[in-house]
Amino acid sequence: MSTTDRLESDLKQHEYVLTQLETDLGKPLHVVFLDRIRETAEGFKNVVHDLYPDALVAFAVKSNPCRGAVRTAKRLQLGADVASENELRLALEEGIDPEDIICNGNAKSAFYLEQALSAGCFIAVDNHDELTALEKLTRATDRTAEILLRFRGMPLSGFTSADQSTAADWTKFGFHIDEAPARFEQLRDHPLLRLRGISAHIGTQIAEPHGYERLFGHLIGLCEHARSIGVPLDTVDLGGGYPVAFLTLEEWSRFRNRLLARLSGQPDQASSVTWNDIPMGYAHRCRDASSQQWLGKSYWSAHPAAQMLRHLLSQTDATGCTRSERLHAVGSPRLIVEPGRSLIAPAGVTLTTVAGVKEVLGHHVVALDMGINNHGTNLISPDLFPAAVWPRRADDVDVEAFLAGRLCFSGDMISKAKVWLNRLPASGDSFVLFHTGAYGADHFASRSCGFLIPPKVAIAEDGQVEVWRRPERFEQVFGSPDDPLTFS
Repeated sequence: MSTTDRLESDLKQHEYVLTQLETDLGKPLHVVFLDRIRETAEGFKNVVHDLYPDALVAFAVKSNPCRGAVRTAKRLQLGADVASENELRLALEEGIDPEDIICNGNAKSAFYLEQALSAGCFIAVDNHDELTALEKLTRATDRTAEILLRFRGMPLSGFTSADQSTAADWTKFGFHIDEAPARFEQLRDHPLLRLRGISAHIGTQIAEPHGYERLFGHLIGLCEHARSIGVPLDTVDLGGGYPVAFLTLEEWSRFRNRLLARLSGQPDQASSVTWNDIPMGYAHRCRDASSQQWLGKSYWSAHPAAQMLRHLLSQTDATGCTRSERLHAVGSPRLIVEPGRSLIAPAGVTLTTVAGVKEVLGHHVVALDMGINNHGTNLISPDLFPAAVWPRRADDVDVEAFLAGRLCFSGDMISKAKVWLNRLPASGDSFVLFHTGAYGADHFASRSCGFLIPPKVAIAEDGQVEVWRRPERFEQVFGSPDDPLTFS
């Protein structure tokens, strides 16, 4: 059963509860199914139990930044990967052990560093200025900072979209890997900056193992060099980016083949499959029209979520050893794994309403009562999410359509790639987008055009509901007519 099929099963199982929620809270409505999060988390924990027990699985708070999600992570005995002082505060308030919190970010505020130092969390140091700031803070407070050094500059481009690549040369994150020997020497005997380990993060939705295999090789090499100069590292943070199978292999192959045929001018593909024929992962063809390779973000993976980690740790590399064995050979450091979107994206759906249907240049365009500010990953790069008119009917006939949002600018397209729908909807029909549990509800949430940020709920297997975010009210955002506008 595909992840989309499982979500459809959840929608049917909780149909009565969802109807009540739509009545009480309105739509758009972001929904996550707690049992699906638990299944994915247990998958990651089973892999580390089997292959490398000294490991921490850490929930990326930025993927769904709310108290309910962090509380769920705590219930599931996960750590937290935080990216701001507010995410750090939330993780601490929900009882996550400071030793299981990794503080990330390329531009940490002084307050963020102070709070991380005070709590005793891991600080993934990004640059020289952060090292200098931490030195001053530790001397002023006589506290020791537990730090990881984050690195970039590995040959890791092309595994996801360029805007989401975070370990290659063109990225704002981390020290260049060539600096590692000097940074190890700098910190070897530092009295207050305790170098615990190293970290890196490829990006998001890394569908092929090659990227992780290359990254792992570089991190092991850094560990070996550090040991050779008397700097034993006890922690390796492999980052996240573990993939979601948004589509089936058949759906993914069909989409890529049709887009390639269209971009190649083949007469058997006369109709556009992307909005204005955007090339997506074939963008490099403008430089090399003969290339048939897809570069960038993929929407299917043979190794989704924990399967990618199992593959990475269990397979042998060029040395003839498994990667678990190679970790033990460099001192058995604690391994930090950050499942990112793969933990929570497949647990979520977004329910909305069809506002209208039209044709543009012969293509169906379905307008939804939501915008990309409620489905924010499309602000980074065009994304592919399965969708359906809900509920399904016996007389459904499949049809392709682009999905448009409600915001007052042309770029507000919920899907710039044609998606297959079970039928062409009518105005007022219910509509569902699948795999939206990560980022979409929050990452670029805004009140563009005066629309309020929609609610978010979680549903347990027994039908119990947790309200993770209540619907905004007009007065919260715009105030009342009686509110004074003067400053005093």
